[in-house]
Amino acid sequence: MANTFRVGEIEVLVLSDGEITIPGNAYFQTTDTAWEPHKRWLTHGGDLVFPLGCFLIRSGGRTMLIDTGLGAIKTGPYRGGDLFGELAAAGVALDEINTVFVTHLHLDHCGTIAREVDGAFAPSFPRAAYRWTSAEQAYWSGPLPPGTIKRQELFDAVAARYQPVEGGGSLAPGVDVIALPGHTPGQAGVVVSSGEQRAFILGDAISCPVQLEETEWSGLGDIDPRLARQTQEAVAREAEASGALLGASHFPGLTFGRVLSGAGRRYWQAI
Repeated sequence: MANTFRVGEIEVLVLSDGEITIPGNAYFQTTDTAWEPHKRWLTHGGDLVFPLGCFLIRSGGRTMLIDTGLGAIKTGPYRGGDLFGELAAAGVALDEINTVFVTHLHLDHCGTIAREVDGAFAPSFPRAAYRWTSAEQAYWSGPLPPGTIKRQELFDAVAARYQPVEGGGSLAPGVDVIALPGHTPGQAGVVVSSGEQRAFILGDAISCPVQLEETEWSGLGDIDPRLARQTQEAVAREAEASGALLGASHFPGLTFGRVLSGAGRRYWQAI
């Protein structure tokens, strides 16, 4: 069930397409000892459970969806396919969405941009423009590292509706794009602003709140770990200094929080 927040006059719903379960040691290449101070982020079995968070924003008469989850895949650690039901339960019709913004093109963020209808793939959101950065488009249009998962049929289905947007660009009044490279070359997030209130939506710039405390931990998906950590530090510093809300695709609870500090370390406190 979606969680609803307000950033000033702007409404944000946080929805789930499902979840990914992966051992914490495997995702961050760490040890049980390293996790001892951070067990609140793990299950009793030592797993991280990553929600497949998607964010619906209404602003200026427009309805935007930030990320679309994995899609109807249920195998191994992956369980997706809940997004359409979550939207319906929230009273949101697929043709109500004007813009689909994808933070980056890993499958667990773009897996529902299109779906199969009568044997062919078509855009899932029939009236929407599909937007991500040109750097992300260029990376996924070229040769990819071995083992990279890419479903070309999804991109082909929405190609005619693709409109690039760069960091500093706007999706709607109070909804602006911020460049967050490192996890992928063209990853970007969104800053929601209304009055004196702000909220960051980060994609995978920070995969798990533990990274605010263990600032050098890099996840398996980071293409450029060094740049990803620089991006992480910049956005964490800004969120802490400004008191802005911060949310990310895989943070627990489908909620926002604030970046606080104590005992010489930053941490994320859910609201």
